[in-house]
Amino acid sequence: MSQETEEQYRSIFENAVEGIYQTTVDGRYLRVNPALARIYGYGSPKDLTDNLTDIAGQLYVDPGKREAFARLMAERDVVTNFEARVFRRDGSIIWIAENARCVRDAANRIRYYEGTVQDITERKQHEEKIRLLATVFESVADGILIVDPDMSVQAVNPAYEMMTSFQPEELLGRPLVLFAPGSHERSFIEDIWRAARRDGRWQGEVTSFRHSGDAFAASLSVTAVRAPGGALEHYVLTLADISQRKYQEHQIRYQASFDRLTDLPNRWLVCERLEEAITRAQRMRTKVAVAFLDLNRFKQVNDTLGHHAGDDLLKLVAKRLRNCTRVSDTVGRLGGDEFLIVAPDAADRASGARLVEKILYSMGEPFAVHNQELFCGASIGVAFYPDDGETADQLLRNADLAMYHAKRNPECKFVFYEDGMRERTGFTLGLESDLRRAAATGDEFELHFQPKVEMEHGSRRVIGAEALIRWRHPNRGLVSPAEFIPLAEETGLIWEIGAWTLKDACRRLSGWIGAGLDIASVSVNLSPRQFQDARLVSFVRDVVESTGVPPERLELELTEGAMIGDIEKAVTILHGLKDIGVRLSIDDFGTGYSSLAYLKRFPINTLKIDRSFVRDIVQSATDPAIVGTIVNLADSLGFDTIAEGVETEEQAEMLRRQRCTRIQGFLISRPLDVDAFERFVAESNGSQAPIAPASY
Repeated sequence: MSQETEEQYRSIFENAVEGIYQTTVDGRYLRVNPALARIYGYGSPKDLTDNLTDIAGQLYVDPGKREAFARLMAERDVVTNFEARVFRRDGSIIWIAENARCVRDAANRIRYYEGTVQDITERKQHEEKIRLLATVFESVADGILIVDPDMSVQAVNPAYEMMTSFQPEELLGRPLVLFAPGSHERSFIEDIWRAARRDGRWQGEVTSFRHSGDAFAASLSVTAVRAPGGALEHYVLTLADISQRKYQEHQIRYQASFDRLTDLPNRWLVCERLEEAITRAQRMRTKVAVAFLDLNRFKQVNDTLGHHAGDDLLKLVAKRLRNCTRVSDTVGRLGGDEFLIVAPDAADRASGARLVEKILYSMGEPFAVHNQELFCGASIGVAFYPDDGETADQLLRNADLAMYHAKRNPECKFVFYEDGMRERTGFTLGLESDLRRAAATGDEFELHFQPKVEMEHGSRRVIGAEALIRWRHPNRGLVSPAEFIPLAEETGLIWEIGAWTLKDACRRLSGWIGAGLDIASVSVNLSPRQFQDARLVSFVRDVVESTGVPPERLELELTEGAMIGDIEKAVTILHGLKDIGVRLSIDDFGTGYSSLAYLKRFPINTLKIDRSFVRDIVQSATDPAIVGTIVNLADSLGFDTIAEGVETEEQAEMLRRQRCTRIQGFLISRPLDVDAFERFVAESNGSQAPIAPASY
């Protein structure tokens, strides 16, 4: 070989990008080039040959790889693309690919191996990434489609096939047909692709369809994939079936806005529509008639024929009211046997009178209930916007007051509101005066406590109690809270009464803790007026600090209606209370303002399932599902649940099946005075035995 040729080979050896080597059969390097030294992390070829003396032991992560390499060389004299993981000098691991051959002597004995080494670590990482992406594509729960810029489907994953029941051959290579026919405007669909091209991504909710043609709600994400040069290569579409979630949200929204028994708008929704009617009347300079209706002798129906008959009567009344009012009118049930009719665009009082007379005529016909004909008339009070009030609250109160006057005068079928009605009767004035005296001293009030229990393993452990105020009037005896609480709300005395309740409940709880009574927490109801009072947060903090009650053992119960209006203010108040450390509960959940958009912002601990869902849970086909939905919603938001109004073992068992294990109600105990409650807790938690229905 000429000197020039030898120098050319040496140059190639020294300057090659790939590693080049010669090794002995037993695994020692004879000669290596600089590229191999760099690949393995050595400073020079000599550094490598001096220090890497055992290829099997020092180089290969799996020493068996050297044996496999030698076996292939012996069998074939050549090895191509032999991949292995090896250690670099610093201990890090890389992937290499080797190509080698045997060099033999004249006697056909192997003299040495020679070959090349290439670092393929980056390629291996890329392959692993592709493998992982392929695994995700195949196993992810959401449907994935890959579409080319011409809207031709290139790939679909199994989840999309399962979601829609389409077969791959029905989709691949065909134009994308994703949206249910007639579900979206063409401009909306065009905006999706325009936004994806412009911004790289679009995300939102759409209506897609299955192979059967059935439409379903879906969450869609569209991502534009571009080449390094910027050219659009593909769209990646991710589709999630959210129809079940939408159904559950609809159910909860329905419960928030409609009365379950009559299917009429509830108090919240009818008041919202009244506010809308007022706004429209302001623009159109018209009137709004508000009719407050209360059934006569409804209590007698309940007492004589039972609550089921009463419920059936309410359904018939609701149907009759819908039939005798205009489509533009709103008929709502406020609760009990009270209904509200909102008639927008009323021309004058005469038109309001005609509406009421039509209602009374319809109500004069007998109702067929449980194979009996019942006559159940109504008393109606009417108020007009803007004559009798400028807000929904004023109109509602004034129509209610007019109804009260109609009920007191049987000869009057209906009564228009008049300013003079604000003069109270002697009884009401006397009761108000007595209530003011009682609120000033607090001496006539007392607390009763209704136990809350946890159902577990056949036992019912007392976990807390609800504090309920009672007024022991010196002359009238026990006055029903249903009678004096509304009066306290109307007169503004509710703050003083609520303050007394919270202080006494905390004092009792502090005493029980000191005495070692096993009572985890006590809950106290906050009225809407208390909740909106600017003094609330500081007052609660002062009571907790002065009584020494651990704040986490005090629970404040609020109704959904208390937070209607200024949601931002409500959130601020709730966070202020939460910062004290007390627990927060939403009472009567599902019967008021259950907006999911706001519920997730409220820092609450417990949803209290209203008794209306518990009452018929054994017989109803829908109530168990509703309770289960509420429990699932609470779980997803991190809330606890407790059901109130539990009266039978069957109800308790059905609640337990829906994973609601915390209950209160007459099955466990009626509200007890302090001494009886202390005995109840001591006996119940002391024995841990199943509790029989209370006989209080």
